[in-house]
Amino acid sequence: MTIEQIVLSIAYLVTAVLFILGLKFLSSPRTARVGNILAMIGMAIAVVATGFDLRIVSWTDIIIGAVIGVPIGLVSARLVKMTAMPQMVALFNGAGGGAAALVSAGEFIRLTQGSATPTWDQLLPIIISSIIGSVSLPVNVFCWLGW
Repeated sequence: MTIEQIVLSIAYLVTAVLFILGLKFLSSPRTARVGNILAMIGMAIAVVATGFDLRIVSWTDIIIGAVIGVPIGLVSARLVKMTAMPQMVALFNGAGGGAAALVSAGEFIRLTQGSATPTWDQLLPIIISSIIGSVSLPVNVFCWLGW
C-alpha cells in the first residue's frame, strides 16, 4: 500500500466514524445540531479525500452531481414541514440505498473487465452492498408513500 492509499483509507475511516456519530447525535433534538455538524465535517473530509483519489475518472460527473443535488437538498430542507420530515428521510435513505446498489454494480463491472476475476474480499462487500441497497430503495420508497 502506498502512503496515498493509507491516507485515503484513514480519511474514509474518519468519515465513517463522523457519519455514525452524526446519526447518534441526531437521535435527540438537543444534540441534533451537533449531529448535523459532525456529519457535515465527515462529508467535507470525504469530498476532499475523494478529490485526491487517483482513481477518479471524471470530475465532470462529480460537478454535475453537485449542481443537481445541492439545489434539491436546499429546496427540500427549506420547504418540507417538520411533520413531513420522516417521509423525507425515508426518501433520502431510499435514494442512498439505490446509490449504494449502483456503485456496487459499477465496481463489479470495473473489476470484471477483460479476463479479470475478482477475489472474495472484493466480491463480498459488493454483494452485501448490492443486497442492502436493493432492498433499502423500495422499502424506503414504500415508507415515503406511507404504506
